[in-house]
Amino acid sequence: MSVRAYRVIEIRQEEADTFNLWHDEKLVEFLDTQYGFFETLHEGTGLVELPVEALQRALSEVPMDEEVKQALQTDIEACRGNGYVLYYCY
Repeated sequence: MSVRAYRVIEIRQEEADTFNLWHDEKLVEFLDTQYGFFETLHEGTGLVELPVEALQRALSEVPMDEEVKQALQTDIEACRGNGYVLYYCY
């Protein structure tokens, strides 16, 4: 089976960020140790795909600001049907 590369024409993201990689340290540490958050990033930038289940676990296991919790819940609801959330980190 071959793997093909496609040129990206457009990447669109939500207006507001969900979390900050440098300020939400406990959340990012959880996502990295449990789900390999940084494996697909190059110098902290790039696309990361996380299972909805990872975000649900983070909500119950990681202390975080209320606004981050609300943003994660919004992402979960928006992407529940996909089973994953795609984040563009830059």
